[in-house]
Amino acid sequence: MVSIPEHKVEFGPIQMLALGFPNQENLHGELISELFRLSDYKIIRMVGFLAIAKNLQGKIASLQLTQLSDDDRIKLGAGIGALIGLGAAGVEGAKVGANAGAEAAYYKEFGLDKKQINNIAEKIPNGSAAGFVLIEHLWAKRFKEIALSKHAVLLANGFITMDSLVAMGAHLAEGARAAENVRLK
Repeated sequence: MVSIPEHKVEFGPIQMLALGFPNQENLHGELISELFRLSDYKIIRMVGFLAIAKNLQGKIASLQLTQLSDDDRIKLGAGIGALIGLGAAGVEGAKVGANAGAEAAYYKEFGLDKKQINNIAEKIPNGSAAGFVLIEHLWAKRFKEIALSKHAVLLANGFITMDSLVAMGAHLAEGARAAENVRLK
């Protein structure tokens, strides 16, 4: 068996999803239930969740939650702040950023405040809804630890969507037509 050096990873990869729902009447709680089910199985953890709904009369309702403990929220805030600070001003910036991120998380300033929620809600049509979720991929923590122990560098990531597959097909068809035109000449 190969021995892999320990690289303790505090958090798995974190992904942000933003969804719009043109007709909030279609929402009956299945999506949030699925997020909790995945969380119960330790596949994901909701770092942050925000749901915004705007009824036909323009009245706004919202819900925010996190599954992070206060300690984990502060650790994550410090880590995010350190990375932003590192990019902005090197090692010294990382130190300042870590402190600022931890403090923001301590005071729960990491989420969106009422003013920001209202700003988002004003931009969605009456009768619609929007959802934002930060998901920690718990299933990938060990994979991340192994990759870090091997000094891996992330080159790219993303999701293959239905739209991207349709676009890929259109590009392939265009390329095939161009190649056919060249062959016929």
